[in-house]
Amino acid sequence: MKTVTIKQLKKKENRMGYLFVSPWLFGLIIFGAFPILASFYISFTTYNMISLPRFIGFENYRILFTNDNLFWQSLYNTFYHVVIAIPLGIVVGVALALLLNNKIRGMSAFRTLFYLPNVVSIVAMSLLWLWLFQPSFGLINEVLAPIYRLLNMEPLRWHQAASTSKMTLIIMGLWTAGGSMVIYLAQMQDIPTSLYESAEVDGANWIKKTFYITLPLMTPSIFFNFIMGLIGGFQVFTIAYIMTSGGPSRSTYYYAYYLFDKMMVDRAMGMASAMAWILLVIVLIITVLALRLNKYVVYLGDET
Repeated sequence: MKTVTIKQLKKKENRMGYLFVSPWLFGLIIFGAFPILASFYISFTTYNMISLPRFIGFENYRILFTNDNLFWQSLYNTFYHVVIAIPLGIVVGVALALLLNNKIRGMSAFRTLFYLPNVVSIVAMSLLWLWLFQPSFGLINEVLAPIYRLLNMEPLRWHQAASTSKMTLIIMGLWTAGGSMVIYLAQMQDIPTSLYESAEVDGANWIKKTFYITLPLMTPSIFFNFIMGLIGGFQVFTIAYIMTSGGPSRSTYYYAYYLFDKMMVDRAMGMASAMAWILLVIVLIITVLALRLNKYVVYLGDET
């Protein structure tokens, strides 16, 4: 009887593993890797999708960095959105998780209700909030009407005013905080109850237990949502496209929106590809810097 060594078994398992993932690898190479490499080449060309691309070197990058004010404005708008929206989203998501971690009757129904906005189409969600934020007849201004009268001020114009348009879209984005809430809630429920019991014996109240036990042990999920928020925040597009069309006065003209216009309106595929690679580098640098902070902000327990 032929004996099979552990090394041979591992080689066989590896072959089977590659066989099972081969359809995905094939799809990645054909539908992923090739377009990525093609866009990198096109970023060094002038290409209008009709004639053949013509190589022009770093000209697209030079124009964007030195002779394109919209590039810098769209980048500023995007950074503004990321810097404000991500911390707010984390705070709201954690707060919801803390509220919905209580063991009372019907809590599962509340958790479902808070998560539901995440399964709604972003287009439908944008149209709904477009109505809610209408300055003249929107529900939000109707609810705030007594406050406006008390402060003797005009109703806010929300997405129709450059001063409030960015914050309007950020507030709208908080409606989907239930997605991160589920992740926070899962980790929160994984915290050993013995830690809370020990703290109660020492006389700790709810606030101390939250800040000294719950939040430190939730830092892995908070950090995960922070990284995912960074990556997604730099690609914000749909809500601005539907609700504000980049206005007013380009106040919500985000980077992805400008990239879209370069590609679909101006048909400047070379410029759009250059913008895409610049965005990749920006997100990569910020993500790497954030990951380097991992050991300083994420609590992984006592290392022994």
